[in-house]
Amino acid sequence: MNYEELKTLLAAKRISISDDMVAKLKVYAALLKEWNEKMNLTSIVEEEEVIEKHFYDCLIAAEGMDFSNKKIADMGSGAGFPGMVWAICFPEADVTLIDATNKKFKFLEEVKNRLNVENVHFHVGRVEAMKEEKETFDLVSARGFAALNVLMEVGAPLLKVGGKILALKGSRGLEELKAAQSGLPNLGLRYDGKSIQHLPTHGDERINIRLLKFKPTPEKYPRDWATIVKHPL
Repeated sequence: MNYEELKTLLAAKRISISDDMVAKLKVYAALLKEWNEKMNLTSIVEEEEVIEKHFYDCLIAAEGMDFSNKKIADMGSGAGFPGMVWAICFPEADVTLIDATNKKFKFLEEVKNRLNVENVHFHVGRVEAMKEEKETFDLVSARGFAALNVLMEVGAPLLKVGGKILALKGSRGLEELKAAQSGLPNLGLRYDGKSIQHLPTHGDERINIRLLKFKPTPEKYPRDWATIVKHPL
C-alpha cells in the first residue's frame, strides 16, 4: 500500500487525512525503520507494510468514532500503535500513551518532537497502577496488549461513565469476546458492538471490539496484574 491508496481507502470509510498528516506519517515510518535497528520496536519496517499493517490498521479502527475533544488512553502503546497514529491524524484528541517499558518512549519522544505532535503525552509505568487517573478518560484503547478479559479489567477503571474501551483485535477477537462476556458486568461494562475489517493486500482480519462503561467500576478493580492474568474475570 502507498500513501495515496491509504488516503483513498480511508476516505471510503469517511476518515479524512490531510497531506500534512501524510507527510508526518512518512517521517514516522522512516524513524521507525531507523530506530528499529537500535531496539526491537516492530517486526514490520518496510514502508508499504508499515502503511498497511500499522497506519491503515490503526485508522480503520476509528471508523464511526468521534475523537474530537476526547481524552484517550492507549494501553501498551509500544511503538505508538494506535495512539501516536491517532494523535497525528486526530489533532483535536488528547492522547496518553501508556507503556511499562521506558526505552520505547525515547523513540516516541523523538517522533513527538520531530513531528510537533502537541496533543500526545506519555505515562511510563503499569496501567493498573494509575490510581490518580481513574475515571478521567473518554476512551481506552489497546492493540496487541493483552487478551480482552485481561485488558478490560485494567482499562475500565480509567474510563468515565459513558466512556468506551476500543480493543483492536485480530482473527481471534470474537473468541476473546466470548471468553470476556461473563466478566463485563462486574466492571460496569457492556458490549457495544464491533467492526470487522480486512487488510486490502494481505487479507488479514481485524476485529475491533467496543465496550461501553455504563456504571462506575467497583473500587476493588483492578486487581494486581498476576491475579488478573491467572484468574481473569
